[in-house]
Amino acid sequence: MIRPILTEVIAFLRNPRPMQATGLSADGAIPRWLVLSVLQIVVLGLVVMPLILTWQQAFGLPSPNAFEGLSPFALWGGAVLLAPVLEELFFRGWMSGRPVALWLTAVVIAALAAFMAVGKGNPLATGGILLGTLIAAGVAWFRTRRMRIAPEWFTHAFPALFYVVTALFALMHVFNYPQVSAVAVPMVLPQFWSGLMLGYIRVRQGLLAAILAHVASNAVMLTAALAAG
Repeated sequence: MIRPILTEVIAFLRNPRPMQATGLSADGAIPRWLVLSVLQIVVLGLVVMPLILTWQQAFGLPSPNAFEGLSPFALWGGAVLLAPVLEELFFRGWMSGRPVALWLTAVVIAALAAFMAVGKGNPLATGGILLGTLIAAGVAWFRTRRMRIAPEWFTHAFPALFYVVTALFALMHVFNYPQVSAVAVPMVLPQFWSGLMLGYIRVRQGLLAAILAHVASNAVMLTAALAAG
């Protein structure tokens, strides 16, 4: 079973394409999810992490400080539970290609852009942006909730979108470090690898499967990091 799954993963990464997710209730779905999740975590822990630790030592880069000062409860809640849910919804929720998912993603991106442009430090503008976002999201959901077929442009653009969004997902994590520089960019290789695998899991088995794989990965890596001090 493992070899066919690996073959599928490699073929997908060579040419990403949208597909109908099977979910976790289909025959063989749980064993497949376990294989994919273990693959993601093992390669992350045994291959990717040693590479970036070597890079970090070679250039004297600091460790990430995004979660400094947090209690263990807040750390586990934020990194293991909250972050995977929010990141999967935003970075991979659109990968079904359903019009409702595409429209809701567009609304959220527009809202974030508006907040960065005029909302920061302006409570009135922030309130207006929030209200407008809720209204736009409600309209988008109502008008597209019954549509199931992905638009044609989505299928053609999916390979580029998949890799661009995966790269953005990884690059976002460079801000976990106290100093942002070109030499620090390779430090997000773990997130890039995870983004590739989580993207495949999301497309192949659905959003819930990707969220659970993300939770499992963060839990394992956080446990290892705390054990290592």
